[in-house]
Amino acid sequence: MKKKISLLAIAFLFLIASAAQAAPAKDQGKIRVYLDNREIQFAAAPIMKNGVTFVQFRPLFQALDYKVHWNGANKQVTGTYLDQKLQMTIGQKTAYVNGAKTTLQIAPFTQGGNTLVPLRFVAEATGLPVKWDSKARTVKIDREGATAKAEDEVKKLYHIIEEAGSAKKLDEVMSVFHPESPVLAEVKQNYQDQFKNDKHVSADVWDVAVAGTSIHAYTSVSLDRIGGPFAWDVTLHYENLLKKDASGAWKIYDLNLYETEYFLGDKLLEARPVVPEAEQKAIVESIDIQYKGFNEENGPLLMSVIHPDSVFHEMFQTSIEEGIFDEVNFNLKSEELRTVFFQGEDAVVYAEESDDADGETIYSTSLYWLKKTEGKWLIYDVLELE
Repeated sequence: MKKKISLLAIAFLFLIASAAQAAPAKDQGKIRVYLDNREIQFAAAPIMKNGVTFVQFRPLFQALDYKVHWNGANKQVTGTYLDQKLQMTIGQKTAYVNGAKTTLQIAPFTQGGNTLVPLRFVAEATGLPVKWDSKARTVKIDREGATAKAEDEVKKLYHIIEEAGSAKKLDEVMSVFHPESPVLAEVKQNYQDQFKNDKHVSADVWDVAVAGTSIHAYTSVSLDRIGGPFAWDVTLHYENLLKKDASGAWKIYDLNLYETEYFLGDKLLEARPVVPEAEQKAIVESIDIQYKGFNEENGPLLMSVIHPDSVFHEMFQTSIEEGIFDEVNFNLKSEELRTVFFQGEDAVVYAEESDDADGETIYSTSLYWLKKTEGKWLIYDVLELE
């Protein structure tokens, strides 16, 4: 009898121990997903299937800043961000990353009305590293680390642009651009034009984002004249797209100039250069002819003092042909004309102007950049001052 009780006691204790061990396992069953240090909230809990973690597609894509599209007819999930596009189909192991076919270990599926997709595939396809902590049952997506690394890569390229740009080393500058860039020829021509002047180049990088096989970044490049022919001091603001070249190095693939900011310091505005009397007279005469062309609605007279390489040449010609003089009246005159830069074949004139064509006098202040061409001073560029 004593032996029987002992066996029952052992069996009872074994059941208690098994239950005690099972309880924590149940508590640890929940998988948590973190993007950096913030947990992604899912309406349906993440699950693991044959070693692969699956989560609801919409909260995951939205947390990663991807736009989500669900095609109910094809049962297809699409996520897009910048130039990145991911596509998966319920029940199919074939997925697409930017149109390239890839094979999933397990196909996406639906459960309880929720569409579940493989977490690691999505995160890594977006260019973000993933870490699985089996003890804590957590998945950590490291966007901050990936972004910091990407920012370093962009800064390295723009450091080359700063140094090589200031030193006018075209080959070194072009080395930061992807050989298959669609803007390669345009960029090269822009740098060739830039190197006609002596400029100090400085750059800044911000708002960097990782998008799978691409890096997206905003940058600014400041060009400050330090000598040579005249040029405006400007800061060029760009939107960049970087991709890896054949060697695996990040390069600038596409470049969009979305803003040009001009800097006109007191040094320029308050300058009093010595200008030969005949040259000063010719410079003022060209600006007066411009006024006369507008005021008398004389297109040929106006165009006679606009430099053929000026961005205004085509603009004015088109406006005249489209009948600007039938729509707008002009009575322009100068209140003050003062040359603030004179060197070689370049002159910059500070102009305070008025226009009272419609009865109300409007005042403005401009800087005229004129270039001497075939012995005649022609208006090359105009900046209106605030």
